[in-house]
Amino acid sequence: MIKISIVKAEDSYLEAVIQGETYTLFAPLIEYLLKKPDVEYAMYDVDHPLTQNVRFKIRTKGRPPLDVIKEAVNDVLRDIEELEKGFLGG
Repeated sequence: MIKISIVKAEDSYLEAVIQGETYTLFAPLIEYLLKKPDVEYAMYDVDHPLTQNVRFKIRTKGRPPLDVIKEAVNDVLRDIEELEKGFLGG
């Protein structure tokens, strides 16, 4: 189970610690976030693979970080659905 703890939240900055996840979710999320023009930087660091704790940071250019994260997550999900359709038809 994933547990998210917000460490710092500001108008254009968010830092969180996510327990129960490693590179699997954050590598593609960071890739999608960095494509957004409103993102100044987005990064994550895994403290140790066995503990599965990720420290995630994002700084935006004037937009609330959670709004940009939601957009990026929706973009990832849309692309996964398109990939699924490609494999399964429909």
